[in-house]
Amino acid sequence: MLFEPSLLKFIFPIKQLQPENRLQMADQSHVIDLSLGDELTADDEHRWFFYLIEGKLELLALDQSSVVIKSTDKRAYHPLFNEGEHKRRVVALTSCKLIRFDKQQFHTLLNHELISGEELETVEMSEVEGNLFNEIMHAFNMGKLKLPSLPDIAVKVKKAMMSPNVSVEDVSRIVSADPAIVTRLIHAANGPMNRGIETIDSIHAAIVRLGLSTAKELIISFSIKQLFTTKAARLSQRMHQLYEHSADVAAIGFALSRQSEKLSPDHVLLAGLLHEIGVIPILSYIEDTGLLITDDELEGVIERLKTGVGSMVIRHWGLSNDLLVVVEDYENWQRDSGSHTDTCDMILIAEIYSRLQRQQIKGLPKMEQVPAFKKLFPEQQDAGLVAGIFEQAREEILSVKTLLNR
Repeated sequence: MLFEPSLLKFIFPIKQLQPENRLQMADQSHVIDLSLGDELTADDEHRWFFYLIEGKLELLALDQSSVVIKSTDKRAYHPLFNEGEHKRRVVALTSCKLIRFDKQQFHTLLNHELISGEELETVEMSEVEGNLFNEIMHAFNMGKLKLPSLPDIAVKVKKAMMSPNVSVEDVSRIVSADPAIVTRLIHAANGPMNRGIETIDSIHAAIVRLGLSTAKELIISFSIKQLFTTKAARLSQRMHQLYEHSADVAAIGFALSRQSEKLSPDHVLLAGLLHEIGVIPILSYIEDTGLLITDDELEGVIERLKTGVGSMVIRHWGLSNDLLVVVEDYENWQRDSGSHTDTCDMILIAEIYSRLQRQQIKGLPKMEQVPAFKKLFPEQQDAGLVAGIFEQAREEILSVKTLLNR
């Protein structure tokens, strides 16, 4: 994939559209390849918005000086040809990739939003944020953005579980190569949520008690912790905060799933650990490039890029679509996906509760007014009852967080 649909929120004028309409634009887009010396003219291509996503070209006009545009330039996030500029043309100075969007489709969608009174979403970036955004997207387009690899043990277990003939012995053999994962799985099997009559002390017995599906989810979850690392001292605190928050949301989601008896708690646990996975490549990029950036600028860039980059990671790992939805929509408080609770609903509720616990209340809705919570606990719409739900889950939340932080 050369273009991440969620990044259309930064592309002028398409960024004016609501998210669902931007997605429609992305679905109908086309990537165009130009070789050195190839040309496009505004007259011939007046139906389209064109944007440069890879390479370098020259923009020529009869009455103006020529302009060289690179895909990393801020100018690349504006159309190559503006409305009314019929005598312009571009010449490829290198091999280039352009993406095009239908102008008529854009205007139809925009007019519908204006008529229906929908509030337009705009995203503004400072110059530093904009430059870093361009750098990271250029690195992605050129295949140079370092996306984290799914840990080796997780890949092996995931592959093994694709076989209909996989056995407990097969998974035990894979896991035995990682003593840390063995220890944590045994702790999980002996923990309050899975404890049996007898204490377990072998990986084979732990997987039998947990079940293969649950064991797989936990192995991936436990192995992911190793990705939350950086050698840059100035970024280590931010990476630590990222894991602490991810583990907190994962533990809350797990406990809510158990309490409501909806969805697989272990899958929700994995979703919580991954919901902000897009932050890791951003921090890694800053570490690798040695880029000097203030804390405020860093947070601004993370806020704007984590969704798009996180989507890349989930696709890169080949994980399930519901995890992709979590990454893209877990902060959409008024999200309503229908009558059935899904993974994103669970993580959205856990995210709100985690922020409330840290007193980060700016912009948060009341829990009982969130559609996801209404679906999960339809009979618990009083604020006092809501508080009681989380109080009942407190011990289990702490137990799971302890396990994740071992």
